Amino acid sequence: MSEEKVRRLARLREILVRRVEELEAELSGLREVLSFVDELLKELSFRRPPLPGEGEEIGGGPESLAETAGATRSVEENVIPLTTVEGELLANMYVGPDYVRIVPAEDKKFHASSRPFRFFIRQLKGMQDRDANLVAAGKLSPDEVVSFNVVKEDDIVKEVVIKNVRPDEVRKLRSIARWTFRTMWDQMTGSA
Repeated sequence: MSEEKVRRLARLREILVRRVEELEAELSGLREVLSFVDELLKELSFRRPPLPGEGEEIGGGPESLAETAGATRSVEENVIPLTTVEGELLANMYVGPDYVRIVPAEDKKFHASSRPFRFFIRQLKGMQDRDANLVAAGKLSPDEVVSFNVVKEDDIVKEVVIKNVRPDEVRKLRSIARWTFRTMWDQMTGSA
């Protein structure tokens, strides 16, 4: 084998080793989230089903969003902290019966225009598109489509509200949100 091929194989091996480590870390996190979702499902199975109109999409403006968010806070929420690897709180993810709210820590300023946050929004839009396809196929009703609103002040994210979240989607949202906020924090602090 030529020396160039050996170098290329060595680089490929490094990439594979790095990717395996990333996937193992993600799998560990997903197992933790799965455990949480199992607990949440047990808890939710003892609650009454939502009444018609409770799953309606949040209005467009921050005023109506604030009102809706205030109304949802009276419902019992489970809190999932999103932290750095060292344990520093970046945001809290509040999980309700059919919604998720993500609120950055008060001492953190995350920008909506950052590349990781735009990736997060693309993931949410992907969930919407998937649900729209299910509606078109007659497998989902239009009022069950995932919807979301980002509350921001200038470019600073204050809250993300995601409605019509099914219990099996919570772990995916947590995984994506944790990656997003950790990556934004790493970029802000220069530790990336």
